[in-house]
Amino acid sequence: MDSEILGYVVYVATKITVYASWCYLGIRLFDPARTQSAGIAAIYGLARFLLGLVVGIGIFFAALDMNNATRNAPLTYVAIYVPARIVEWSLWYAVIRRRSAPVARIAGWVGGGVLVSCIADIPLGILEGGVVPVGRPFC
Repeated sequence: MDSEILGYVVYVATKITVYASWCYLGIRLFDPARTQSAGIAAIYGLARFLLGLVVGIGIFFAALDMNNATRNAPLTYVAIYVPARIVEWSLWYAVIRRRSAPVARIAGWVGGGVLVSCIADIPLGILEGGVVPVGRPFC
């Protein structure tokens, strides 16, 4: 297998694993009575990855346009991908929760989801030569 393709496979596997792990924490926080949390978290993690793919395709051109205009990949990443991820993880909170929670806990989990999403992009940045990964269809 070509090393570049393998790198993308590792990236996708990393994203799904990170998302599933974060969803598991969300289940434990917002629906602790749920049984088989690990299996459900794996499904939620994969679904969250697929949501990110759909959203990523939608914002692909916006990110490319902004990056081409500003020539500032970190600014583009923060301005485009972070708000999209706030919306995505807020939506995922609504999917996972079975009871209300304090706003600070919700905000912490959503913010943590944004953070782990960004950290999980590091392998892609390395794969692409150490650049901030903007203009790609993953969010």
